[in-house]
Amino acid sequence: MKLEEIFTFENLYRAYKKCRKGKQHKGEVIRFETNLSVNLSNIRSELLSKTYKLGKYKKFYIYEPKERLIEALPFKDRVVVRCFCDTSLRPKLEKKLIFDNCACRKEKGTHFAIQRLHRFLRKEFKIEQNNHFYFLKCDIKKFFPSIHHDILLNLLKEVDFSVEEMWLIKKLVKDQPDKANIGLPLGNQSSQWFALFYLNKVDHFIKEKLQIKSYVRYMDDMILLHKDKEVLKRCKTEIEIMIKDLLELELNSKTQIGQVKNGIDFLGYRHIMKEKGRIIIKLRASSKHRMKKHIKTIHKLIKKEL
Repeated sequence: MKLEEIFTFENLYRAYKKCRKGKQHKGEVIRFETNLSVNLSNIRSELLSKTYKLGKYKKFYIYEPKERLIEALPFKDRVVVRCFCDTSLRPKLEKKLIFDNCACRKEKGTHFAIQRLHRFLRKEFKIEQNNHFYFLKCDIKKFFPSIHHDILLNLLKEVDFSVEEMWLIKKLVKDQPDKANIGLPLGNQSSQWFALFYLNKVDHFIKEKLQIKSYVRYMDDMILLHKDKEVLKRCKTEIEIMIKDLLELELNSKTQIGQVKNGIDFLGYRHIMKEKGRIIIKLRASSKHRMKKHIKTIHKLIKKEL
């Protein structure tokens, strides 16, 4: 697609409407809206003439479920990224992703990923007639900060993006806060799609080459199920080699092999399959601790107001 087809005034306006949801009271949004049509027209002109430059990233930390550095673009740039993701990036990358790549996609998410895991658990239970089969949980060490720009761009060149689309993709990948050649900012919608796609060849390798049908991924959390522990050990070795050689990534210490009857930690819950095939979901201890901490904080604030 050409930039003039992606960044029509109508597409930019739709992206603006989505970006302002829940942010109407923010100063930068109000200032953008005071001269809305001119601002959208200027954005379009800058993009079509390829003079567009990303603004300065705003950095802040979040501490739940763990400490993370968030780097967010100004509102104007978020409109551009939203428009590009909705019109170009998402439709083209969706065609390449496997069905069980669950994060940040339409009609998918955490609930969908948990449903898929439970479906695979029941399927394996039906085949084995017991809960003595195994899981391999893979987790990438510092995933977003470890995504290599040049590797990502080479992977994206295999998708049918035009020269003009690749110009903007390169800008979104390369123009980072600290001008590093590794890592993607967590605050960008485009970063989510790039991260989903970065492990796409690993997904296909697991499904097609390793022949693991019971497999689900949520961003960098991967769960493989199999009756044979030795098969999963070989899978772990193969995955480690592949992500190191192809993507310059490595698995972290949370990567493990275990029996499903002892429970699988996945997306904030512990999923335990009982002897008769019933699946019990329990909150992880860390999740319980966070909830108690929040309740105590709210209680203190209420007492302070009284």
